[in-house]
Amino acid sequence: MTSTPGPEAGRPGGAGAADSQGGTEEAAAAPRWSRPVALVVAAAFFMENLDATILSTATASVAQDFGVQPAQLGIAVTGYLVAVAAFIPLGAWLAERWGARRVFLAAVVLFTLASLACALSPDLAALTTARVVQGAAGAMMVPIGRLIVLRSTEKSELIKAIAYLTWPALAAPVVAPLIGGLLTEHLGWEWVFLVNVPIGALLLVAAWRVVPSPELGDRHPLDWPGLLLVVGAIVALVVAFELLGDQATVLFGALLAVVAVALGLAAGRWFRRARHPLLDLEPFRVATFRVTNLSGSLYRAVVNGVPFVVPLLLQDGFGWSPVEAGLMLMWVFVGNLGVKPFTTPLMHRFRIVPIIVVATVGLAATFVAAAFVGPDTSPVLVAGILLVSGVFRSVGFTAYNTLQFADVPAAQIAPANAIASITGQLAVGLGVALTALTVRVADTVATAEGVGGAATGYQVALVVLAALALLSLPEGLRLPRGAGDSLRSRSA
Repeated sequence: MTSTPGPEAGRPGGAGAADSQGGTEEAAAAPRWSRPVALVVAAAFFMENLDATILSTATASVAQDFGVQPAQLGIAVTGYLVAVAAFIPLGAWLAERWGARRVFLAAVVLFTLASLACALSPDLAALTTARVVQGAAGAMMVPIGRLIVLRSTEKSELIKAIAYLTWPALAAPVVAPLIGGLLTEHLGWEWVFLVNVPIGALLLVAAWRVVPSPELGDRHPLDWPGLLLVVGAIVALVVAFELLGDQATVLFGALLAVVAVALGLAAGRWFRRARHPLLDLEPFRVATFRVTNLSGSLYRAVVNGVPFVVPLLLQDGFGWSPVEAGLMLMWVFVGNLGVKPFTTPLMHRFRIVPIIVVATVGLAATFVAAAFVGPDTSPVLVAGILLVSGVFRSVGFTAYNTLQFADVPAAQIAPANAIASITGQLAVGLGVALTALTVRVADTVATAEGVGGAATGYQVALVVLAALALLSLPEGLRLPRGAGDSLRSRSA
């Protein structure tokens, strides 16, 4: 996808506003900042992010009903992740060709219907197929929703807009274990998916009323070679993440990761030479965007690994029930939301890079503290550690997500958003895969040495996640002192 004049046309008075679609009144009247639109898109984010993680709590029940082993359900989870990652670049092209609002509404409908199909699935094959359709819809719904918000938001309002769009990604993985456990235990596993039907219907009505009709981009033909290369690289990498978490398939996973890197390099070479590339790599010339989408992805991977490892630490390591573990994990959610009213003023008051540094160091410290709790540790202390972790998690995540678009020119918002969506989705898979691999390796070593206990692998994983969080900092510290300062203006 090449840089188009589209994003400026969505801004009042932006250069080229009269040209991108023949000077239509609809494009010229696009709002600079719309809280209702941001809330609708945030709700779509929450539904998709919740659905991405909630199935894990219902795995045993689904497997029992289908008469298969719980491990076999991994194909439904992997299929979903692969579809999400693979359809993101295609969704970006569709948004330019057919209009972001039209594709967003269609994605909401498709996601809702696919959720119903998941609930009605009679066997594993049907469930996996429905999950792939869900993933494809989510790949278009979430990135395009963010694109709609970004295109109609001035730089001075970007901190506020990103704050609305960030909380679903933080909250959904944390509340998913509790919601999934309660639904499965009291209503049946089908309700893990059925809950999306009324939410999707309400979301569709709200989106129809408030989401504007942005201008269309240039109608370039689809870059088929680029699509095949990038989808091949993404699919190979996502599957590699899954295989690396299993000792029996770790070598094949490593080989597939090498294939993914080779395809990725080939795709990058193609995009630099193609006339109308599917992904325009020009945003990588912007230092803040490059850092937040490369080394910053390591931070996002760490953040996404914690909701996976903490419930397992409490359940397998300490013998807590799923509901008890889910309730304790809610303290991370409390920290996330509790600090939200302060994140926007904080980023207006202080430079964003120092905020990221403090948040990352604080987050790593809470991981180490969590690694030293035990079965006899006071639940109040455990809750306090998770609460503080949620605070640092929210501040750092919001700062990274805001900084990545701080210096991106308006004409490059669309390709930058597509790239950010891909790296963000891959970070989710990387975080869970690295955490699972660390737990497995630590348990194997502990068993061979005759040391440790049931919680050892999870405790080691938390320490490793802390170290990885700190490794995300050096590249960011090389940014210019005033990186992201354009966002701190309060001017309208």
